[in-house]
Amino acid sequence: MKRKWFGTWGVLILLLLLLVQPVPGEEAGETKPESEVKEEAAAKVEEEAKLPQIEVLAHKEKAATSTVVTKEDISIGPYMNLPGYLEEQSGVDMSRRSFLGVRSHQLSLRGFDESRYQVYLNGRTFKGAGVKGGFYVDWSTLTPQDLERLEIIRGGLSAEYGNTLGGVITINTQRGSKEPKIYLDSYWGSWDTQNYRLLHTGSKGPVEYVIGISYGNTEGYLRNNFVHDRVNFNTSLTYNTPFDLSLTGAVRYISQKNGWIVYNRPDSPYYNPDYPQSDSDGLYGPPVTYSGNPQNGFTFGDNSYSYTQRWEWDFEAKQKFWTGDATFRLFYFQATRNDFWYAMNNPSLLIGQRGSWDEDSWGWNFKIRQQPGKVRLGFGLEGNYFGYGGTDYSDLNAAYYATLPTASSGPRDAQKLHGGFVDAAMPFWKYFELYLGLRYDNYDAAPTVGATGNIVPTLRADALSPKSTLTIRPTDTTEGYLSVNFSTRFPTLPESYWFSAGYQPANRMGYLSPEFGMQYEAGILQQLPWSASLRLRTYYYDMNNYIRTVFGYRPSRVVYNIDLAKLRGVELEGLLPLPYNLTAFANYTWQQTSTSPDPLDADVRELVDLPDHKVNLGMRYRASNEAEAKVYLRIVSHTYQPQLTIKNQTITGISYLPLKGFATLNLEGRYPVMQYQGYKGFLYFGVDNLFSNHYQESYGYPMPTATVYGGIQLRY
Repeated sequence: MKRKWFGTWGVLILLLLLLVQPVPGEEAGETKPESEVKEEAAAKVEEEAKLPQIEVLAHKEKAATSTVVTKEDISIGPYMNLPGYLEEQSGVDMSRRSFLGVRSHQLSLRGFDESRYQVYLNGRTFKGAGVKGGFYVDWSTLTPQDLERLEIIRGGLSAEYGNTLGGVITINTQRGSKEPKIYLDSYWGSWDTQNYRLLHTGSKGPVEYVIGISYGNTEGYLRNNFVHDRVNFNTSLTYNTPFDLSLTGAVRYISQKNGWIVYNRPDSPYYNPDYPQSDSDGLYGPPVTYSGNPQNGFTFGDNSYSYTQRWEWDFEAKQKFWTGDATFRLFYFQATRNDFWYAMNNPSLLIGQRGSWDEDSWGWNFKIRQQPGKVRLGFGLEGNYFGYGGTDYSDLNAAYYATLPTASSGPRDAQKLHGGFVDAAMPFWKYFELYLGLRYDNYDAAPTVGATGNIVPTLRADALSPKSTLTIRPTDTTEGYLSVNFSTRFPTLPESYWFSAGYQPANRMGYLSPEFGMQYEAGILQQLPWSASLRLRTYYYDMNNYIRTVFGYRPSRVVYNIDLAKLRGVELEGLLPLPYNLTAFANYTWQQTSTSPDPLDADVRELVDLPDHKVNLGMRYRASNEAEAKVYLRIVSHTYQPQLTIKNQTITGISYLPLKGFATLNLEGRYPVMQYQGYKGFLYFGVDNLFSNHYQESYGYPMPTATVYGGIQLRY
């Protein structure tokens, strides 16, 4: 297998080397008049001088709550996937168990996890079925390798995106370019971490192309928390026809081995003091019942891992016409996984193997955008079909299982979501602009098997969600907004399934209802002297039929609605340019949640484990020669993770696991060291958590102490 991979890498590297050769604008042997050469050189100098301003103006924010992150903002850092690059944004909370490993619910947006907000990649949904572990968004499959632009839209302000409470994260990757470009990055850091990325964009006649590949490894901070042989490949071709029509086909592939975090506490005879103390994390489902626990060693241990693969295929047709364009997208993605479990009391003993088809989903959308005069108009339709395949087991050692796991099947199109929207942004009088949107969504979940083996009919629901935002610009330096929106969030596949197949208490409703309610927003952006700015946003959510999941009930969990959930918050952001290419930045987030009484008599009157306060303070340096540096302080207040004690299918106690507040100081920078014939080289270096503060974002899993990293970058 290794030789096969080396051969594949050899062919790919040879192909890349052939493609990345800089191609002159004229055929060999042709010469240009000296005057034309001078004119082109002057134009190029002028273009480069204007480039920073063009970059900023090109990323117009779509909503009053938007934040735009570009490839320059994540050019360096200790992360190989995206959530870590967003930790300093207001309204964003992290619940990671490591920098690089997989984990469901890694990133919360205004208090809502990935099941309650949307993630879009190149104009189509990136979210999956969420089965077998609950990975609605597998952040480990998104690397910064080819990222062009990312936008965070907080809240349900836009009719373009449905089935969301927290908002939308839209991600756009780099497309082909008229001129050849090369991005080469190498990374080395703590915990034996290394990563290598190569991206090349260019064109040949009317065809523009992208080819990217990356490879990474890390031993991780926690015990058995490794990521090995992480390979990411992406490519796209865009054909630009003479009729203002472009056709794009794209393929993305990622594979990696993810170690299962092993229980490592002093009460275990298998405790390893070389690693931090932590709980275990089986990463993926379905859950397996072992015959023992970490004390007797009859559970999974060192060397246990999952080998995952994910394929994505995309097609896009974009036609420019009148004052805008129309875009049609078709996509399909699948993910497969092989789990290998080794015994805690004998790490060389394979006690089980599982194969799983985690994802088999596809969809389409069609959108039209026009701007006659100052009015912006939009219309769109979409369909998303979530499904998955079966699960099978082999090499099971019966001594290690209380009950031997059995194979299961998975349905295609287990969940169907159809939707459409119309919206318009209309300026009126002198200082006002009104955005109005209306969205319709239809939800259809496949029948499921109930707890007693009965067939439970499909859950069907639909919703209309009106949106409205009034923007006021009384001066050239002041912009305020007031927004009132209705939002709906339909049950996920795991929620729909376990409502029927899980524990069914007598005192819950007989059906699972979608979440719905009102969201109110108000804010102001004030431009200050010396290009400083201050932004304030406030919000209040009043949500009905909030869906709660409680684990611990046989056979797995109970899913039910609670009457009401409220969420309120404030986001304050400031920016202050300083002399000597310095910029100071700061943001503060306050958020608070509450719920109505729980129908299962659980005295948990809050939502997820969210800090009340979060502060980011920093200083950034950017010079004209592209040297840059950043230092920032991240402060997060304490929180609690509720834990229920369940006996005989009854909640008998509630405890709150404390997660203390913490502060981390992080610094990073890069400096150009080479420039030759269009190539520019950089050295970069950084430290995350400089003073090795001990903290946790998820109870039982300490985050890394001081993480040192550095590398080389090459740009053309």
